[in-house]
Amino acid sequence: MALQEYAKLPVFVDQAYLTQLTSVEITGESGQVAVDLLNEGLGGFTPGSGRTRVRIGFAVPIGGQEINVWNRMAKGAIVQFQVGVGAEGYSGKGKIMSVSISQSTNASVEGTCEWEGELATLK
Repeated sequence: MALQEYAKLPVFVDQAYLTQLTSVEITGESGQVAVDLLNEGLGGFTPGSGRTRVRIGFAVPIGGQEINVWNRMAKGAIVQFQVGVGAEGYSGKGKIMSVSISQSTNASVEGTCEWEGELATLK
């Protein structure tokens, strides 16, 4: 049995590599809309606008956030997200839709960030 190395999902925000991540999730939505016919059922699909969502979890060091996602969200700034997926990767522009920062008793400060942007192929 051979040993296998598995890919990690590196994340770059505005070309800055994030090192304080605790979780990463990337979701693509095709935007395709099903067309239902009254008598026949599913008749096909019609194109719609697709999108990509990236959700990251991160630790907050005592010196502050690695990148200030809160300020980028509050300003409505266009932000570029890049996520490596094995030998390929996603790159697109969009906006940070939500940020949550929290702490539980005897735990580190942590946060989540949800970004939404353009649908693009992995390259």
